[in-house]
Amino acid sequence: MLRADVEVDRRDFTVRAAVTVAPGERLALFGPSGAGKTTLLEAIAGLVAPRAGTIELAGRVLTRTSRPRVAVPAWQRRVGLLRQDPGLFPHLSVKANLAYARSARPGTGVAAGGLGSSGGLGGTGGTGSELAELADALGIGSLLGAMPARLSGGQQHRAALARLLLAHCDTLLLDEPYSGLDGALRRTLTALVVRLVTEREVPAILVAHELADAQAFATRLAVLDRGELLQVDTPDQVVLRPASVRVAELVGYLGFAAVAGQPGVVAGIHPDRVVAGRSPDRGLVLEGSIAASRPAGAGWEVELLVPGARDAGAMVTCRLPDQPGSSGSPLAVTALGPPLFGADGVALAAAPSAAPGGALAAPAAGGVAAAHGTREASAEGNWR
Repeated sequence: MLRADVEVDRRDFTVRAAVTVAPGERLALFGPSGAGKTTLLEAIAGLVAPRAGTIELAGRVLTRTSRPRVAVPAWQRRVGLLRQDPGLFPHLSVKANLAYARSARPGTGVAAGGLGSSGGLGGTGGTGSELAELADALGIGSLLGAMPARLSGGQQHRAALARLLLAHCDTLLLDEPYSGLDGALRRTLTALVVRLVTEREVPAILVAHELADAQAFATRLAVLDRGELLQVDTPDQVVLRPASVRVAELVGYLGFAAVAGQPGVVAGIHPDRVVAGRSPDRGLVLEGSIAASRPAGAGWEVELLVPGARDAGAMVTCRLPDQPGSSGSPLAVTALGPPLFGADGVALAAAPSAAPGGALAAPAAGGVAAAHGTREASAEGNWR
């Protein structure tokens, strides 16, 4: 079990976060760049000293700022940290890099590139057979004699991950380790880590600023912004039921529409939770004119200009499977079971249902007004 409840001062704000990660559980820290995600990992790893708080791992107190004070050095924490840079030793072969994890035990705990110490991640020791088995599992068994400079980026990350696992750490901390890799390779490596963390029953934390990466990894998703934990929930519920307008903005909502008959209440409009046509039994009907559209993957992304919020109008974004009409054409869409927010930006307890009988009331003629973070359309219908 990993428990961290810390306050860490940064130049612009203080990171205040309390997280608990059970054995085999995977927590993703999601948020914009500079939100404090890496700072929290570094505090757990012992690379940054918190101003206040406690960190416990596998029944051991690693940090305690109250008396009696405890500050276990980073190399004795049994924490595995993997960053964007694999950190392989360039003068050692892949096999020698992996063997270094064994020579680092016991008594070492963390280093750039994913070195750890004795503990719970893996079997009873870093034997030659364990090294070979893990290398084969990660697809680098045929590369043990190669030098790091001859490896691709994905192969280097696999080697760094193998070295981390061979160090038998009590927890895994992954700081955007695959950000420079293509999507297919990121998914492959994420699946490998998920399987190994589950099999070996260690707590793991991933830092991500791409929602898809966080959701692919996590059993729980924590949204962090300017040092504050805004919401912790399952990866789907954070998106479907964001706790506030700010969380909604961070997880991809691109418009907020006023709800007829409920002054001050807005509905969050997620582009992927919109269908063409009027279906008031499924959610909130939006009517307006097309300001701009463009291909997006296998479908189309549409900016729908909804009059009423300001003189120039305001827009919500939706993604539809088929090409819409031309710019200026009328369009009606339905936002499926959108979350509702009060005037203070906090989610309302009673969220709308997408089931028949639980729909939001349709607005009066003229559509719905849009608010909170909408974008203006230029006269030419260009994106901006």
